[in-house]
Amino acid sequence: MKIINLNGNAVVLADIKSISISGYFNVEPQTNQVKIELKTRREYIYNPNTEDWELETFNDILLVNYPNGQTADDNYWEMMQIWEDAMEEME
Repeated sequence: MKIINLNGNAVVLADIKSISISGYFNVEPQTNQVKIELKTRREYIYNPNTEDWELETFNDILLVNYPNGQTADDNYWEMMQIWEDAMEEME
């Protein structure tokens, strides 16, 4: 299992479902963010109203901010290469 640090967020590479970035520079909203979507996970959460455990689905998304669009784009491509290398090692 390989873990990387993305601006203070520890991410297990095998848990990533997708990585994306806006293709437009200097256009709102937030062209300086890389979006990392993690695989869907399910957990039992205790509901005090029903006094029962309920199965909940979570679709976690991590937004990593960069100072500008060019830096975000550079880091996007670097993350893609790291992710691809990690997935090839797991095969």
